[in-house]
Amino acid sequence: MNAVENIKTVPQISGISPKVCLAISKLFLGKGPLKRFGFRKDEITRFDSMENYVADRVEQIEEYQELFKPFAAFEGKTVLELGCNRGYLLNSFLQHENFTAIGAEINSEALKIAGENYGDKIKFVQTTPNKIPLPDESIDIIYSIDTFEHLSQPSEILMECQRVLRPDGILLLHFSTWLTPYGSHLEDIIPMPWANSVFSMDTLLQVAAHLYDSPDYDVACYYIDEKTGKRKPNPFLDKEKWDEYLNHITIRRFRGLIKKLPFEIKHLENIGFGGKKFKIGKHLEKLSRLPVTEEFFTKATFAVLKKKN
Repeated sequence: MNAVENIKTVPQISGISPKVCLAISKLFLGKGPLKRFGFRKDEITRFDSMENYVADRVEQIEEYQELFKPFAAFEGKTVLELGCNRGYLLNSFLQHENFTAIGAEINSEALKIAGENYGDKIKFVQTTPNKIPLPDESIDIIYSIDTFEHLSQPSEILMECQRVLRPDGILLLHFSTWLTPYGSHLEDIIPMPWANSVFSMDTLLQVAAHLYDSPDYDVACYYIDEKTGKRKPNPFLDKEKWDEYLNHITIRRFRGLIKKLPFEIKHLENIGFGGKKFKIGKHLEKLSRLPVTEEFFTKATFAVLKKKN
């Protein structure tokens, strides 16, 4: 298929807002003048291969250990990771502490790979949007990293966490909220920060779908079929699936939610940007602790909840 035929298959952009969004996006792509301020750069990134992606995630394990340490020690406990994906983070924790590890994941494809890679030392279970298939009071600690914003029924799943936790059990939640610079989870294809604060999700998905099928655009590694090496079908055309994938949770909504549930809030903080990707970030860290601006300048929200007996 030649370039002209390829162009005919590209989803077309319609409407003023999507056209503006596409024009701005291109400033952050390719040789665009704003590329150095975006999420996708010329040097190797986690988007280029699954090996890079996993390595980037695992590289942060010490940061998570330091975050969790004051509130929960995994050693000798039964620990559940909620949203374990392919199991690489749970396996990394096992390299540092000895505990009974269980991974819970809703994605059957990721769960299959997790079992193939780590099934000899980790038990894996498949969740539903509102159920965790484990016995009552069977878990000492539950942790979840970058998953809460994807829960389509967050209140129900938190109640399931409460059910499977033993008395005085601890729930550790680390996640990014909707109004952060990458809240739309489209940074691999629309690399401008805060795109979701400027444009609607409908607009962003229309632009993402257009870029995905553009002949000169290299897609992120997880959109390449690992068996065939070919690009998967355009994932941005299914709006309903994206509505399930993101619950648009804000910091304010999260605070309201956990106050209604049978947990004691032991700790709740916003983590600001450290300046690793953008040097200016470390100078904006205080904005993550101020009303209103916290929604926009928080890298991640971290909550420690204790089961009420």
